[in-house]
Amino acid sequence: MTLARLKLLSDHYAFDATPQFNDVGIYHVPFESMFAGTPVERRFRDGTLRGERIALIGDSGCGKTSLVSYVLGPTAESVAPILVPVHSLEHDATKETLIADMIISQLIRLAQEIGYPTTDTNDTIGQRRQVTRVNRSSRGLSVHPPGWIARAGIAKQIERQITTTESNTLVDKIEVIHQCLRPIRGDGLMPVFVFDDTDRWTAAAEETIVSGFFGNAIRWLADLQASVVVATHTRYLESTTENSNLLMFLDTKVELPRIPSADQLARILHQRVQIHLGPPNGDDSTWRLEDVVASSAIKELYRQYERGSSLRKVIQLAHMALVETVDANKDTITGREIQAVVRA
Repeated sequence: MTLARLKLLSDHYAFDATPQFNDVGIYHVPFESMFAGTPVERRFRDGTLRGERIALIGDSGCGKTSLVSYVLGPTAESVAPILVPVHSLEHDATKETLIADMIISQLIRLAQEIGYPTTDTNDTIGQRRQVTRVNRSSRGLSVHPPGWIARAGIAKQIERQITTTESNTLVDKIEVIHQCLRPIRGDGLMPVFVFDDTDRWTAAAEETIVSGFFGNAIRWLADLQASVVVATHTRYLESTTENSNLLMFLDTKVELPRIPSADQLARILHQRVQIHLGPPNGDDSTWRLEDVVASSAIKELYRQYERGSSLRKVIQLAHMALVETVDANKDTITGREIQAVVRA
């Protein structure tokens, strides 16, 4: 591996631990390919198509976002994923009306993706809210809007429902959302509400938030003809009360297994490198993973994983070691570089 190619990987942030949602799916190595007879991706995909309410269970940084993007990303067929960020709401995530507000805000943003701006910053949910469209590209990759929202007819109908309907009560807001879903389903797509960041609430406030969010705030979504996906930290299932609340609303569980071996971790790193350098032995490049990340580095990274580091943390360590390797004008990341960044 030449230093120039290693530098390219560093400049493109190939080992980005937190890529954009639309990008992270192309990095995903299916769990099904690591575990024979464990239909993680298929069960998740089929559940959304059936309109099920799914608990996606795993520790923070274990690959839940990667899985969601892989299955429901920009090129996914027959589904219309609607990402609803609720982590920042903290205690307000226990309030039904604010969850509805967040969903409507996301629908506004999606309707604007293809150039149909809302007519006023006063949205129709009874509060003043500035809607901002933000586009950016992850390092070396292109971010594309969801394929389903690019259909002008759907976007126009969503925009029309949101900007012409007054909605102040929860019932009014739910009706607006219901009307927005009609053209989506009419186009043969299954709407999927995705709460992908609910596993990051702070531990101090977690018990109250989790109980209120699962026990009350999102229950009304069951009345909509849509699938619901909720990232669920494994510790949320430890409390008997919380576990009961989860099972009452989320009727399908998809548990993410841990990476089984250093060889499978190597496959994940290989996917990252291939995205940015092209296939090994291709027309423009000839490389092997061990030319980029030596076996000693992979073993050290997997050792950190076995000691409790998340997959996200392990990839972050690989990035830090990549930067250190380039700065030192070396050609390959070795176990020494991994050990150095762990100690730092």
